[in-house]
Amino acid sequence: MNKFIIEIPNEKAGTYRLVSFIILAINFFVFGEVFIRAINSASYAAAIGGLVINAIPAIFYLLNKRHIRSPFLEISFFATAVLWLLWGNYLFAILMVLFSPLSYFANRKQQVVFSEAGIEYPSFPVKKYSWAETEQVIFKDDILTIDLKNNKLIQLNIDPKISSGLNIGHFNSFCTTRTAAFLTKGLSS
Repeated sequence: MNKFIIEIPNEKAGTYRLVSFIILAINFFVFGEVFIRAINSASYAAAIGGLVINAIPAIFYLLNKRHIRSPFLEISFFATAVLWLLWGNYLFAILMVLFSPLSYFANRKQQVVFSEAGIEYPSFPVKKYSWAETEQVIFKDDILTIDLKNNKLIQLNIDPKISSGLNIGHFNSFCTTRTAAFLTKGLSS
């Protein structure tokens, strides 16, 4: 079975990473404030835990921005939610639990998958286009073009490093064969 996976640029990735870092920083400073004002040993230990939990992904972010995609980020958000829950701050706990999967989806690699069944486009939720809905797919000059029969046109600039690992002739032939198969079915009926 032929299957092609093409990574596409996530133009909003920088913004998502910055928002994630800001949330880490806010949590870090709040736990720092709790640490400074801690009266009993339970709050003191939880504050140290919160500082460490939020410091690890923040350090990865500052050293190399690509590492913000690491699972440390989502684990950090979830662990922070547990600490907020233990302190009885349910609103912050719920927000952190919600932000953890949202952060995962926002920071993941964006990939378009072409298979015998159709095209899967990386949105939230994932959009699936059947070959019957597709007029033409072509990859040329590092530009991926998906032309749908409903007059929607998707054009994506692909990084030359990614396109160099792709057999463009084989990919275009695969897509042409798939769209032509549904075109001839439509003409014969």
